[in-house]
Amino acid sequence: MAASTLQHYWDLASIDPAVRLNAAQSLVRTLADFQKDHEASLQNGTHKTATTEEELDTLCATDVAYALRRLLRGLPSSRQGARQGFSLALTELLAITDVINVSLVLDLLFKFTERSGGMSNDEQRDMLFGRIFGMIAIVAAGMIERPTTTFQDIEKMLDSLHEMTQVKSYVVEICHQVVINMISHIKSTTFKDEAIQKILELFLPEVATVDELNVALTIQQYLPEVDLSSQFSGWKGTNVLAPTNLTQLASVLKEVPSDDGEKKGTKVADWKPQLHSVWDRFLTKYLEASTQANGHAELEESDRPKKKQRMNKKGDGKAKDQGEDKAASFGEFWDVVVDKALFDNNASQGRKYWGFKLVQRALPRLSSDQMPLIFTQNFMRCFINSLSVKDRYLNKVAVHTANVIQQVAKENKEAGFALVTQLLGNQGRQDFDRLTKTRTVENILQSMDAEGIKSYLNYLAEIFIKQTDETQAEAPRAWILKQMTFLVKNNAIPKEEDWLLSLVQFVMVYAFFDIKKSATGASSFESYHKPAVPLSEKTQEQCKESFQTILMALEKMPPLAKVKELGVSSLRSRRLNGTMNDGELWVYRVYEVQQKLAKNKNLQSRVQLSKEGQTSLKKAIDLTEHLRKKSEDKNDSIERGFELLFLHMILHFMIDEEETLSVLSELFECYDKIFSTKKAKAKKGKKAKADEEEVEPEPIDVIVDILVGFVTNSSAMLKNLAEQVFEIFSHKATQQTLGLLFEILQSSDSKDEAGDLFDEDMDEVDSDVEIIEDVDMDGEDDSEEEESEEEEENGEVDEELRQKVEEAMRNQGVLGGEDDEDEDLDDEAMFGFDDKLAEIFKQKQLANGKDNKSEQNIYQFKNSVADLVIIFVRRNPESPLVLQTIVPLLNILRVTPARPATNQFLQKIIAFLKNKLAKATEYPKVDDVDGALEILTAVHDFAKTKGATNKTLADMGVQLSMYLRKCILGGTDLAIADDMSEEAKQTLDKTNAVYCSNLCDYYRSKKHTRIEYDLAAFLPNHFPYSSWPLLDTLLEFIHPSACHNNYRHTQNLEWISTVVNRTVDKSSETYDTMFLSLAPKIAKIAQQAIEDSANASDKKVLDTTSMRSFLKFLLGIVRKHKKLVTEEELRSTWKPEESLSRITSIKNYGDKPSLEALRKQVLALF
Repeated sequence: MAASTLQHYWDLASIDPAVRLNAAQSLVRTLADFQKDHEASLQNGTHKTATTEEELDTLCATDVAYALRRLLRGLPSSRQGARQGFSLALTELLAITDVINVSLVLDLLFKFTERSGGMSNDEQRDMLFGRIFGMIAIVAAGMIERPTTTFQDIEKMLDSLHEMTQVKSYVVEICHQVVINMISHIKSTTFKDEAIQKILELFLPEVATVDELNVALTIQQYLPEVDLSSQFSGWKGTNVLAPTNLTQLASVLKEVPSDDGEKKGTKVADWKPQLHSVWDRFLTKYLEASTQANGHAELEESDRPKKKQRMNKKGDGKAKDQGEDKAASFGEFWDVVVDKALFDNNASQGRKYWGFKLVQRALPRLSSDQMPLIFTQNFMRCFINSLSVKDRYLNKVAVHTANVIQQVAKENKEAGFALVTQLLGNQGRQDFDRLTKTRTVENILQSMDAEGIKSYLNYLAEIFIKQTDETQAEAPRAWILKQMTFLVKNNAIPKEEDWLLSLVQFVMVYAFFDIKKSATGASSFESYHKPAVPLSEKTQEQCKESFQTILMALEKMPPLAKVKELGVSSLRSRRLNGTMNDGELWVYRVYEVQQKLAKNKNLQSRVQLSKEGQTSLKKAIDLTEHLRKKSEDKNDSIERGFELLFLHMILHFMIDEEETLSVLSELFECYDKIFSTKKAKAKKGKKAKADEEEVEPEPIDVIVDILVGFVTNSSAMLKNLAEQVFEIFSHKATQQTLGLLFEILQSSDSKDEAGDLFDEDMDEVDSDVEIIEDVDMDGEDDSEEEESEEEEENGEVDEELRQKVEEAMRNQGVLGGEDDEDEDLDDEAMFGFDDKLAEIFKQKQLANGKDNKSEQNIYQFKNSVADLVIIFVRRNPESPLVLQTIVPLLNILRVTPARPATNQFLQKIIAFLKNKLAKATEYPKVDDVDGALEILTAVHDFAKTKGATNKTLADMGVQLSMYLRKCILGGTDLAIADDMSEEAKQTLDKTNAVYCSNLCDYYRSKKHTRIEYDLAAFLPNHFPYSSWPLLDTLLEFIHPSACHNNYRHTQNLEWISTVVNRTVDKSSETYDTMFLSLAPKIAKIAQQAIEDSANASDKKVLDTTSMRSFLKFLLGIVRKHKKLVTEEELRSTWKPEESLSRITSIKNYGDKPSLEALRKQVLALF
């Protein structure tokens, strides 16, 4: 035996299938070479086959004989993948070796897999599977068809298989499967009649179980001439797929044990989650798959009985067996055998599980026309119920089924529409995703192509139009409108301009027009058709809302070609939002659709404008066309802004004429001022021009006033228009314009002053500012509710409420006068008093609710106005006016109380200041330094007051401080130089003075907060060169007595060390020179600190804890100093023998050996 083959046997047992396959191939290839050499070495060529072990050793090479025995012996092994690997190698070995007889292999197999009474259950199980796998290898190797194989060999195999089915129920199916595999080989043998008769006797006395059915179908497939009428005695013919046999077939496939199962001695297996292999046979027959799904060899076309495939009107595949009645269609088969059997209300959970597995297996093989056939009533009911509740037994398999559905839609674009219509159709639920708490329908829609979306929209349009029950039409139509708007708003849905315009037309027709006569020739979606039931007023209002929602979504949509080209990244830029692929505005195309519909004789507009409205409409249209001809810069010109405003107002006439007229009157006036001012300015001289500018108000303020009016409107479309137009006009904004916005933001939130600013129904407006976590402005989140309760208990009592309660008590006799005698009230009087008291408190609660709603509306309005400020900063980051927004916003944060109604408003301002403004890469260049420093001081004051108890506000203050320093001194560190201008020096000194003041206050202060230090903590690391002037002041705090405690003393040492290390000895003579003048001062203060600590002349002295940081500080400073001066100068400055020797006199110094090590490091430098 060759040693080179031994490793292959180990690899055959690997758990990795790839390793097993490679090992089997290598082993068989080697054994084939050995056998070829052995046969060539035989003196007399022979064609004998080995029937005994002696002949095996003679006719086969030693390694081949050893391999056969070892592989057969290894089949019962349950170690890792040994059984699978050994059976694979055995199959290949038997297939290439002709000199081995079936009888010998069976003898060896039975010898190595013999069961005995003393074996445990696990050992018997291994022996059973070892024998079965051995027979599978014999059949798969094609040994049955060899001339040397006899009927006795087949009989021996069949008897053994039958005997095993009587022993253990879990091997029944696989034993029958071995028989099925044998049938395809037996048909070409000379003893096929005897073998088939034996199979019928042992395995097919009747067709009563699923395994017997599987055997019968195999015989019909390969040996159609065999008469099975006696086996099908309980059936109505031998064609199991005949419509009359479907009920019987369903009973068998449910695997329900027959009444006489015990009499026959048949072992009935327990339920198992795997589908029986016979199901694949039926799916293959109907769905025309070329390969059986049970893993066996393909069936050649010539081996199949001839049958014709027909397609009925529904697209079902119908199989007709030779000589039998017409087979049932796939729809009939699925309805009876699967839906009514496995998904029936009374079906067990196990059978419903099989049903789900069948759906998963059949779905990928169905055409889009056949898919509706499996979404049957019982299945959909079970699917929705199981999917909607996680605790249900079938939830996991239902979730997997939903995933399969989505995957099929993703891989087959044509299937998406069919799947969606089934999930939302008659058998499903229109609110499928909401009910099941999944995104199944949404994900399918996202995977569909443009044609699929069009088909879905047409499907929705037909349902919308063909509603026949007037009392039930509103709900489905409302759902359809939501679906249509969802398709536009969802960015993941593939969009095309043609269906978007068709959708706009569809919604516009049913929102604003009555249809006199339906259009002909076009689909329900792409044209207009008279509804079967007239639209109710509620549905018409919903159509109007949907129109505004769709128009708003189109205004936010970038060109679709850009989306396809750049993907989601194109959505980050807003510059092209609201434009089509050709650069045209979406709103203009919508306007064109409206004009086209208005001129259509088959449509009657429901909107009848007054004469004033018609005049204003005509003027708006004329100005729009004039602006379109005049506009040059399409994206940011004032003309484009007015064009947007006029177009939206033209469309808004259909929604609210009175409001539109009011807006247009102001808009016309503003338009005249802007464009007449341009003409007048061109004719006037400079002096006249200056005089006019002083008198005339800025037109931008008028526009902003109009836009603020849009923000107060309940229409989300007008709110979006306000933001869109303000982005265009924002570069024209003045300080007066921002003042107008801040006046609103800082206005009182009382209902008396602000109740008339907006509509009662205010919706939240989208914002591009990331909302941060809830922020308590006073840092007292936990106690706010308790304080509120205390106020209610201990605060002032509502006098009006008191009076009402007292009046009720008097009326009921509960509260009498001083002279009244005490009388007990009867039950009726007490009940009456209770009812009256309950009514009083109910009215009070309603009044409080109205006040709360009013407050919420006020801050929703302020939210929208704050968005305009944010838009200005985002669009004009380098404008000097950006800095003018900081202090007003901080004042708003300071005075606005933290309540649920104000929470979102406050979060938005904080998120903007902290995450957007302070971290902006573009920033304004400051001309007015004093003004900017005032803003910086205001930021520090805010941080020190509000940030002392709130980390979020403290971090915001630090970020703003860095931003403002960047605006004042530039983004890079400013190095001090001899040629530095006097103006730059003054700016630097003034800026540093603000930070220096904070540091000094922190080091001296007894407060426990460190916000003053945090406001300057970034300077040493980010701006060390420009921070050098602060050192002259901070030297004082090198002595611990100057600081409140040793921790702050250590912070100061670290601050100075960082500045020195990042600037000195860095090829800058200026900073080296400044350090040389600074070092003696540091040395003197350090010596005094050591002396005072040694003498303990002050309470604030160096202790053993702070001494470590102090010595590290000295070590760094002395090292820098040593590089710049001679040794003599160094010793003269620091006097190490005097000062450093005194350190050892500090109390408890000897308890810290590490301090002595640091002291020696310092001494070593001298």
